[in-house]
Amino acid sequence: MVPLNLNQTRQVRRPLAVQGEHTSRDSRAFTLIELLVVIAVIVVLLAILLPSLGRAREDARRTVCLANLKHVGVSLFAYADCNNSAGPQVMAPIGRRAPRTLLSVPGAMVNLGLMHPTEIADADLYRCPSQRKFHYASEPDAFSTAQVAGSYAYAVHLPAAQSPRFARFRHLAMVSDDFTAAYGDDGIGRFAHRVAYNVLYTDGSAARYADHNERIWKRHVYWDDELDDFTYASFYAQTDYGTTPSAYNADLFRVWHAFCYSRPDPFGDEGRRY
Repeated sequence: MVPLNLNQTRQVRRPLAVQGEHTSRDSRAFTLIELLVVIAVIVVLLAILLPSLGRAREDARRTVCLANLKHVGVSLFAYADCNNSAGPQVMAPIGRRAPRTLLSVPGAMVNLGLMHPTEIADADLYRCPSQRKFHYASEPDAFSTAQVAGSYAYAVHLPAAQSPRFARFRHLAMVSDDFTAAYGDDGIGRFAHRVAYNVLYTDGSAARYADHNERIWKRHVYWDDELDDFTYASFYAQTDYGTTPSAYNADLFRVWHAFCYSRPDPFGDEGRRY
């Protein structure tokens, strides 16, 4: 009988790996091809989702803008209740123009700015959140000391230095997103609400006006010459737009008229009245 050597190292025999079986280290590793596939999938998903997220953010800003306009509408009615059914007076011309987006000039509040701070305490209500391309310095500290503009146009259908009478109007545009040309002749509407304009009506409702063909911002609409005899009333009364004394005056009134009556294209039939 052979004696047992207790000091002899016992050898443990490991079973051979089954063919095709990977070690734990191999199962945790990514190959370069797998990594590239994952990256490509992520890129494709981002390309699909980012436009949708952008549209969702713009829809949220458009909703805030509509809420701003409705608040302005309530404030207009409150102002009219205290002023014999008359809304804030449209500003007197500065030179030949009376931009309806101005809230103040040196020494006075004008247009919608007349409701600050009594009816409208928060100056941010004068600013559309989508209008980030252009700077609207609607800062209360500058009110009455400088020319300060908001992003909403007021009572374009009225001549300068007149006040709207709300009892005389039904479902006509009263306030809208600014649609005039700005710096570098860029139409402001190009950068708002995916080429659309929110409009407040005299019945207190607010709605989106879609500029499907982008006709308004490409037209480079300017403010009216307040010193001539051509007004929105005379524009509306005529039957031949070709007789208008100046094209840019007519363009301003065509857009406002389309807002008032929800016409799809302000310039689609320039030779006729709606």
